[in-house]
Amino acid sequence: MKIGDVEYPSLKGKVSEAEWKTRVDLAALYRLIPLMGWWDLSQPPVSARVPGEPDHYLFNPLGFLFEEITASSLIKITLHGELAQETPLTFHPRIWYPMQAVHAARPDANFVLHSHDAVFAAMASRKDRLLPISQPAGFALASGIAYHDYDGVETYPERMPSLQESLGANGAAILKNHGLVALGRSAYEVFGKTNLIRQACKIQLLAGQAPDVSAINEEILPAFEAELRTGVAVDNLWPALLRKLDRIDPSYRD
Repeated sequence: MKIGDVEYPSLKGKVSEAEWKTRVDLAALYRLIPLMGWWDLSQPPVSARVPGEPDHYLFNPLGFLFEEITASSLIKITLHGELAQETPLTFHPRIWYPMQAVHAARPDANFVLHSHDAVFAAMASRKDRLLPISQPAGFALASGIAYHDYDGVETYPERMPSLQESLGANGAAILKNHGLVALGRSAYEVFGKTNLIRQACKIQLLAGQAPDVSAINEEILPAFEAELRTGVAVDNLWPALLRKLDRIDPSYRD
């Protein structure tokens, strides 16, 4: 297989079925990010834990646009950022640190998505936090939103402990003056969660300053968590999203 001047082997049939499925799902996430308009040139990454291999993770290769990433081009590394496969491709070890921090702290973080999308960055620049003023916000807050004060560019190992402390048991963290990091047990969970939080942030930004908005009645808020438990945020749309990608460009499966 070749992208640009880089040749790399197809891994289909050479890894476990569970790993291949995770590779396809992660490659799909990379393709969906620009499709959803969440991509920027800084390319904040997405990562995944390899099923059945507790210390192994999948990460994006250096120098590929997200729309070029395939299941076989994803690089397998250890938690500490060491290569765990033979590959002609490279990755940026420093970009791994924020993902490493989340994977290390959270055994439920099978997928981690980091974003610098302008909507997240705008919300992260405000003094007010995400408020329960919309249905998407109700669901987003029910999954737990943490806040992490900006302490510099995150691509250094010394930044990891503070991010882990801020995240705690929450499903996502708004990184002040920066963006978002979200985690999920499945590809669709992290995708759906990111989309919900983005909708909630966008609605709040459009609604104006905190004194001008109308909040959902506090008595209703526990219902959002109950709805999440009973199946509102399930992966029933994931196969449909994969079919959409198949219609546009099925090469993510390669």
